Amino acid sequence: MKYPLFNLILTVFLFWLTIQIGSTYEEYLSYFFILTIGIVHGSNDISLIKVLTTKNKPTNKYLVFYIVVVLITVIAFVLYPTIALLFFVTVSCYHFGEQHFHNQIIKQSSVSNLLFFSYGVLIFGLLFYFNSENTSLIISELTGYTLAESHFFWFMVAGMILTILFYVLNFKNLKIEVNHFQEVFLILLFAILFKLAGLLWAFAIYFIVWHSIPSLMDQIKALYGTTNKANLIKYIKSSFVYWLISVLGLLILYYATTYFQIQFITLFFAFLAAITIPHVIVMYFLNKN
Repeated sequence: MKYPLFNLILTVFLFWLTIQIGSTYEEYLSYFFILTIGIVHGSNDISLIKVLTTKNKPTNKYLVFYIVVVLITVIAFVLYPTIALLFFVTVSCYHFGEQHFHNQIIKQSSVSNLLFFSYGVLIFGLLFYFNSENTSLIISELTGYTLAESHFFWFMVAGMILTILFYVLNFKNLKIEVNHFQEVFLILLFAILFKLAGLLWAFAIYFIVWHSIPSLMDQIKALYGTTNKANLIKYIKSSFVYWLISVLGLLILYYATTYFQIQFITLFFAFLAAITIPHVIVMYFLNKN
């Protein structure tokens, strides 16, 4: 698979922008991109479920299921925050790796699934290690546990070793057009970017450029058969209501930060977890098919 030139150019541009702007502007841009492209890419799951099942079936039961999963996630973060956070990071690791590699794999198997998960561990390991102070603060506010920089370092090392191992084991299962040098280059680029950018901005760049945009393209193709401007507009229109509900939910959380006496960024990541879990389930079956 050849990576779109657009993604590389955009990443380099945002890398340059990181050097030019201050942390306050990074934060504003992060929230803007995540609240627009980031949330939109996960706002059409009900339509995707219909594609995976029977297109003519009513969406009510799917909507109820979706809301129940979101509520269970929220309740889990309130009652069992440590378990909920571990579960969120685990499924997010798999989800990020799946989006990166699923089009590069000839046949999906348990070994390829381990590659997906390992690559996600590496990405999060780089992100957490190079922003260990802020990451530790968020984890502490959510769970009460304080992690040292060494914990994030070994998490990153584990991701690196496992990714190399399962990349080698999947070597014959990779499509012939996979550029192995480019894969290494991207990891180095992410490492430098995560080192220079703040936690939220670093997460936003990867999440938008290398996850949300490719996922949007995959979803539009699954829903409408091809990716073009007209189908992109259709996608945005059909996802608008769910996007609006998500943003309104986040606004409620924003005003609740005073009551909880917690940083908004901490609740923001908990909010992302709540809307991510059901999306991961949908995308797993979509990519599998």
